[in-house]
Amino acid sequence: MGKLIALDSMVFIYLFENDERYRDFVEPLFQQIESRKVSACTSMISLIETLSPAKLSGDECVTNELTRFFQETPGLTVHPVSWEVAQEAAKLRRENPHLRTPDSIQIATALVHKAGTFITYNVKLKKLKIPGLIIKILT
Repeated sequence: MGKLIALDSMVFIYLFENDERYRDFVEPLFQQIESRKVSACTSMISLIETLSPAKLSGDECVTNELTRFFQETPGLTVHPVSWEVAQEAAKLRRENPHLRTPDSIQIATALVHKAGTFITYNVKLKKLKIPGLIIKILT
């Protein structure tokens, strides 16, 4: 297995929405993950944010399909918010007051599970300087 990367929620949302702007990056990334050339992790926050849009309201079939994706994709691990992640997220928020709670949980998950890179579309996170973690902004 290759290096470990951490993925922010929007990476999944753009994949599921088949967003043309990001397709050239997202589809090959998930092919690498599924073939285990790259290992990926994310927080349970990604599942919550992916299942939250109003357009999914009442669509149990799509909800189940998305949930299965998170549960069954080879090379992808979805981590619950553990005590260690919660404490790291709180520390990140103390050090970076502008950091939103979901973002702090995602980044803390990356740190606790030793990901070398965190992939996001949130340009505001580029300002963060976190030793041992590369924050890659996709535009």
